[in-house]
Amino acid sequence: MRLRRMVAPVRARPGLAAIACLGIAWGLVMHSMGWAQVAHFAQVRALADGRASIDPWHWQTKDKAWVDGHFYSVKAPGLPLLTLPEYLALDAVGAWQVSRDAAQNASDAAHPRWTPPGRSYPYVIQYGFNPHRAIQVENQVEDETPMVWALTLVAAVIPAVLLLLLVRWVGERIEPGYGTVAAITLGLGTIVMTFAAEYFSHVASAALGFAAFAILFREREGPPRLALLAAAGLAAGLAVTFEYPLGLLGVILFAYALSRPATRLPRAVAYGVAAIVGAAPALAFNAWALGSPFDFAYSSAVAVQGLSGHAVLGLNDPGFFGIGIPRPAGALDLLVASRGILTLTPVLAMAVVGAVLMRQGKHRAEANVVLAVTAVFFLYNAGYWLPFGGGTPGPRLMIPALPFMAVGLAVAYRRLSALTLAMAIPSVAFMLVGSMTFPLIGDNGTATWANELGGSILEHTVLTVLGVANGWLAALPVLAAVAAAIAFAARATPRARLGDVRLAIGAVLGWAVLSAVGPTIAGDPVTPLAHGTPALALIAGSAIASVGTLLVLGLRQRRAGSGVDSLLLPSPTR
Repeated sequence: MRLRRMVAPVRARPGLAAIACLGIAWGLVMHSMGWAQVAHFAQVRALADGRASIDPWHWQTKDKAWVDGHFYSVKAPGLPLLTLPEYLALDAVGAWQVSRDAAQNASDAAHPRWTPPGRSYPYVIQYGFNPHRAIQVENQVEDETPMVWALTLVAAVIPAVLLLLLVRWVGERIEPGYGTVAAITLGLGTIVMTFAAEYFSHVASAALGFAAFAILFREREGPPRLALLAAAGLAAGLAVTFEYPLGLLGVILFAYALSRPATRLPRAVAYGVAAIVGAAPALAFNAWALGSPFDFAYSSAVAVQGLSGHAVLGLNDPGFFGIGIPRPAGALDLLVASRGILTLTPVLAMAVVGAVLMRQGKHRAEANVVLAVTAVFFLYNAGYWLPFGGGTPGPRLMIPALPFMAVGLAVAYRRLSALTLAMAIPSVAFMLVGSMTFPLIGDNGTATWANELGGSILEHTVLTVLGVANGWLAALPVLAAVAAAIAFAARATPRARLGDVRLAIGAVLGWAVLSAVGPTIAGDPVTPLAHGTPALALIAGSAIASVGTLLVLGLRQRRAGSGVDSLLLPSPTR
């Protein structure tokens, strides 16, 4: 009886339970470190010491700049400022020793992920050609990883949960009953799955940017309120403090704020002034660190470290901070390369379709915002000299657009259920496998994911640092939480006609061909056709899972006679 009373609130609110379960899954994963995470962490430690430069830790990262005799992180200061109080508290209670002990436990795992393996000559180049320094620095990073994981809970996991709650709220307003499935698809079937558990600033900035949109959307539902305009502007400005390119989103939302029939000047002032206030911390940091609010470390980024750590500067010199005219080759890579949007996350194509369908209803203005944000950030990525932003499992600089696209998914799930589900399943499969094996895949090809999955070489989890050596046993709570999130999302989704299953199966087969051939068309160095039998197996497995699910649901729909069945599992509950 007591258990039934405890479970009742969860059963009554499956949408919230789904997001909570996914948040738990993210929080249990302890990813390996890369240059970006270490650059943020170095800035936190610098701030804790009362300094702006990261000189003592500069060999740990290449995401740095050299200005007037000092090294600086090239990252915006928002994430370090957010996690500084937590770091100071952890440092005060002796968490460093706990972090080192946890790293030592992780090194005893069957497949250690943080332990320096010993590096060859080309790798030592990154450490000033000094083998001793290479091992010393990598040992330091190993010991820091659990500490950074603790900061990630505040920096990424909590913002990701809040982001999904916002997407669910907006989705429910636009397509009642489908906000949860749209939010869970965003969290599981896009690169948010990885970045929600990584010490990057993208998810936090995306949450702030989407919060600004949600506030403006709420304001449009009632009488004009300048206070809400100011709140939206503040959120948009804070998003820039975390990621400078979010200024593009701020401009789009400014136009959205002024598009409502009302006196424009007060609305423009309320939004604009608040946005400046929100961006003020970034400008103040630049003034303190570099001498001017409009000087950015990014303009002096290190291109080649050499012996000094700053042998050649100007990594982002071409164009405007590395951004030029959008290139067709860059657009092709973004779509069909090994880490392309259509290759790994085809459900995002349905998000665009959903946004187009949304324009036909009463939410035309919101649909225009979704399409504008998607187009602007896609063109921005296509014009950047590094379209994927590094070795990430997809274009990380597109993350601010993903929650907006998820709004389109709510419509797509309602109007094109079978087709959207067909594209969601391989998206979730690839993102789950990638996040649990080797997220920062670079140009290694998805065969790496398949190989590591087959070899039980998985990312560490909280159980790993508690002494569980087997990778699958350590990952079991993560997988259980993901499964629970899917089940609760299914329960929260209302009954709907599945639609044309044959069309959906044809789309899955078309995606499988594109995923296999696309990287070759894009000119990737490692492709499924040339080097990747394991990659082809991963594609085939995802396609079979999708087709199998569609066939089962189609059969159930036919047997029901009425042609009505649940999208995933039958339930009248939201």
